[in-house]
Amino acid sequence: MKLFPQSVCKLAFLSFCFVLITVRESDSTFVPGRCLCPHTQPGVRGQLKELTVYPKSPNCDRVTVIVTLKSTNDPVCLNPEGRLGKQLIRCWNRAHELGRNVMLCLKRRKRGRGRQRQRSRGLNRKTSSSNSQ
Repeated sequence: MKLFPQSVCKLAFLSFCFVLITVRESDSTFVPGRCLCPHTQPGVRGQLKELTVYPKSPNCDRVTVIVTLKSTNDPVCLNPEGRLGKQLIRCWNRAHELGRNVMLCLKRRKRGRGRQRQRSRGLNRKTSSSNSQ
């Protein structure tokens, strides 16, 4: 049996291509159960700069909520079951359904507790002074 140089080169080239394809496919092996956020926080304080929500996927069995703080530029993973996480997910979904800007979700209203406390203190003082007479 005679081997021709051309056929040997073709066979070697094809073998090399198969090896490259096999190595490339094995390099991108999927590892299930790896979420972007192994640890989450129930909430954050301060202004938010960016919001990213990743739905459930083959990689992760839960929704991932990542916010970036304006003051430190650090990404923070929020608990999707927490109060802030639920609000941001709801706003994110609504914004995508209506085609709105997601940045509107980051503008949180300040609570009006200060006014309520001042009013209740003032009312208590008035009632207590009238009770003492």
